[in-house]
Amino acid sequence: LLPSALPTAGVDEHWKTFIVARDGANLIACGGAEAYQFAALIRSVAVRPEHRSHGLGRRIVRQLLDRLASRGLREFYLLTTDAEEYFRKRGFKPIDRDEVHPQLLSSREFQDACPASAVCMRLVMLA
Repeated sequence: LLPSALPTAGVDEHWKTFIVARDGANLIACGGAEAYQFAALIRSVAVRPEHRSHGLGRRIVRQLLDRLASRGLREFYLLTTDAEEYFRKRGFKPIDRDEVHPQLLSSREFQDACPASAVCMRLVMLA
């Protein structure tokens, strides 16, 4: 992944869901998801600092949500240590971890990859 403090645990199992943006041969942004039967975990959204504020992250998140919604998923979760405001602007709301859909609790992000101090957020899309 991009140089960031994002955890990589669990990426190998879900690499097919990742979207990347490149500038030539250089990876400049990425984002992925862990899709389960009833909910999905948005994860590993990162944009190189010199490419931020151009809408890349927003477009990646939108594509992830659109792809997952087209599969019938309507509940999206994430954990963040430093992007709460960014995701709040995109409709995610902070929640307590005990409100997370049980299917996601087996994710490496919830098990051990993200610190307990990470803010848990949820977006529910209407059908």
